[in-house]
Amino acid sequence: MSNNPFEVPQPMREMAEQNMKQAHAAYEQLTNFVTKTMSGWMGAMPSNPMAVSFKDVQDRAMDFAKDNAESAFSFAGKICNAQNPQELMQLQTQFAQDRMQALASHTQELYSLMGETFQKMQRS
Repeated sequence: MSNNPFEVPQPMREMAEQNMKQAHAAYEQLTNFVTKTMSGWMGAMPSNPMAVSFKDVQDRAMDFAKDNAESAFSFAGKICNAQNPQELMQLQTQFAQDRMQALASHTQELYSLMGETFQKMQRS
């Protein structure tokens, strides 16, 4: 054990990292299941112009959800290895800034994609 009372013990960091790996594996299984289920469901629906038009929006939203989840798992892995509260706060601040930038970008892209979809539907 270190002389620094604020240092997170190595065994605790290792256990947290192992738990994160297990959670990530479970998340991957769930994501694969949901993706296959949604694909099967969309394939079973009759061809509706509105549903077809929003497929791109749905796919892109799913990409953003996966990106956010992967970012959260990456962040969790980093905090599992944080050695002290200062490093933890630095990681948290950077994560929050990155996610806010991603939110702005994702929102803008989805808004644009939905606008294009509505225009295509109006032309049809």
